[in-house]
Amino acid sequence: MIMVINVGLKNARCIIFGNEGNVAADYSNSLQTSINNDHVEQSPREWWSQTQFVTSKAVKSVGERARDIEHVTLTTSASCLVILDKNMKLLRDSILVSDTRAIKEAEMLGENVLFREIKKNNGIKSSPDLMIPKIMWLSKHEPHIFEKAKYFLNISDYLTFMLTGEFVTDKNNASKFHFQNDIGEYPYDLMHNLNIQGKEFSSVVPIGSVIGKILPSVAEDLGIPNSCKMVMATYDALSAVVGNGAFEVGDAVDVSGTVTSFRLVSSKKLRDPKDRIYVTPHLNDKDWLCGGSNNLGGGVIEWAKQLFFDNDPNAYEIMQLLVENSQACPGGLLFLPYLLGERTPLWNPDCRGTFFGVNRAHTKDDFIKSIFEGVGFSVLSIASVLRELGGSINKVIVAGGLSRIGIINQVKADMLNTKVLKYSNFETTAIGAALIAMVGVGKYNKIEEAFNAFCTLENVYEPNAVNARIYSNYFEIYMGVYNDLQQSFIGRARLLDKLKLEFIDELVIKEDL
Repeated sequence: MIMVINVGLKNARCIIFGNEGNVAADYSNSLQTSINNDHVEQSPREWWSQTQFVTSKAVKSVGERARDIEHVTLTTSASCLVILDKNMKLLRDSILVSDTRAIKEAEMLGENVLFREIKKNNGIKSSPDLMIPKIMWLSKHEPHIFEKAKYFLNISDYLTFMLTGEFVTDKNNASKFHFQNDIGEYPYDLMHNLNIQGKEFSSVVPIGSVIGKILPSVAEDLGIPNSCKMVMATYDALSAVVGNGAFEVGDAVDVSGTVTSFRLVSSKKLRDPKDRIYVTPHLNDKDWLCGGSNNLGGGVIEWAKQLFFDNDPNAYEIMQLLVENSQACPGGLLFLPYLLGERTPLWNPDCRGTFFGVNRAHTKDDFIKSIFEGVGFSVLSIASVLRELGGSINKVIVAGGLSRIGIINQVKADMLNTKVLKYSNFETTAIGAALIAMVGVGKYNKIEEAFNAFCTLENVYEPNAVNARIYSNYFEIYMGVYNDLQQSFIGRARLLDKLKLEFIDELVIKEDL
């Protein structure tokens, strides 16, 4: 058996799979997130404690079969900065991928001559969700922490260290630090230029390789065999590509948890002069994965649930019933779902959620439908860029928590004008990590072979031609609204900064008095 630990932005989960894909155990628990405007953080201590908790529960539930667990693998969110001192002690909470505090630092990095040379090779732009701008922000705003910092890690690196004692990562997680795959090095010259010297990063090992044994004390605490070995996978969005069965050119995957990751398998390395998408090597080393993640996918629906239904346990079912017979973009109502700004393809941390076209006749049901559609439009905005650059989308495979809402799957099929497939295996991120590991250790010869053993097709959503035309027309208006509001978004952000500074100054004056 193989045990997969999956730590995302919302939950820590442990799933134990049999060699034929059967789920022997599945246990999860929620994680706490601290959100203060553009600051979004979680506690690495909680990641580890919840990893121990869910893993122990899952192992206990399989009883004596726990002795058959041969391998452990790990998949997590990417671009969540963890900071340790020279004694491997945590210095602060993690700055998450959706945190946008490092906007100015990202702009400064983008203007750096050395960075521009690196970007020519790896094609990865500077943005506040990536690691170097976060480190630059730390150096400027928390110098007492920065001076003590010795190791800069991601979630996966940190948990791997806790499990094995090794500081290792894969090339995709390392790319968030602008690791240069072509020469196999981190950009140390750039970091020295930025006064980020004397720091250490995880060594990069091949995806699918055996890292080593789980630490004996950890294995004993978790109840797994001392002989259990850990295998390198990759971060959650790319693991989910594998777990969704996206192997052929033209296959696209939409993995929607708190955020939505949309990626297309392409035979060409789609180059975008506007830096709107990411392009990374596919696991087969001949094709490319093109696309990226927005800032909120399922998180928008979670917000609507809290807003309209006060966390009613049946909220998702109620929302679907309320909108199942509603028309596309009811009464011309549109919703821009940028509650925390937006990443791919807009890269705008200042934009915010906006309803457009509201009239007196609109109802709560209409607002819920427009929120569903806003999530779809954010995916369409990524797909539109991929098509603009020459990518061809033949089908889309959906997964993650949001894929359980059938109406949203249908909205995406209509908007993308492409059939949408839903597989019965819900935890495709964990499945993808398991498949990578099992091929890596020789349980299967090919990823496709392993996928066919693990996964079965559940539903196909065919696009509605009438709705596809409606959405195509409204998408132009949707993007026009966004473009027209850009200066207002900037003005709003500046005003908030000004008022915040005035408030701080007022407090200082009162304290002085």
